[in-house]
Amino acid sequence: MPRPPAPASVERIRQYVNTLDLETGHDELGTPADAGDWLARHGLPGGDGADQAWLVRLVAFRERLRTLLAARSEDRVPDAAVLRDLATIAGDAPLVAEFCADGTVAVRPAAGSDPRIAFLLADVIRAVGDGSWARLKVCANDACRWAFWDGSRNHSGVWCAMAVCGNRAKGRAFRERSRIRPVRRPSKSRADA
Repeated sequence: MPRPPAPASVERIRQYVNTLDLETGHDELGTPADAGDWLARHGLPGGDGADQAWLVRLVAFRERLRTLLAARSEDRVPDAAVLRDLATIAGDAPLVAEFCADGTVAVRPAAGSDPRIAFLLADVIRAVGDGSWARLKVCANDACRWAFWDGSRNHSGVWCAMAVCGNRAKGRAFRERSRIRPVRRPSKSRADA
């Protein structure tokens, strides 16, 4: 059964985390030009002025988000160094509140800052605010770590796809149980002795 789609508030972050496919090694943010194209396709400011240093920050933000999501998915406290890195990245992408005529408040990049990471950070803040962030998880398969939105009723999803990573884990567990199960040999009867 396919997973339900993620709400719009968290979908761009899910896709951003998934720009690196750990199983194949394909990275949609491999070069500044690739990253600029990805940002433009997702409605964000493109690669104008993008250089290797900017790309390093964009990739670092992605990987720290993946690590944060993995910690939350596994019900453990995130590493303090990851939290410090995220705070540093967020500090370099300041946001401001914009009060709109319709009574809503929008979060926007501060004037003069690089808006590319700031817009992604604003997506995270919106997702936390509307509750969709809590359902954004990372696959429990260490070789996969694909971000997915857990649409299950009880928030119990652990695999990006049960048909792929879930079945692989079940197969490994079965093989492990089969391997360590003691072999029982028939006992000798007294007549054989």
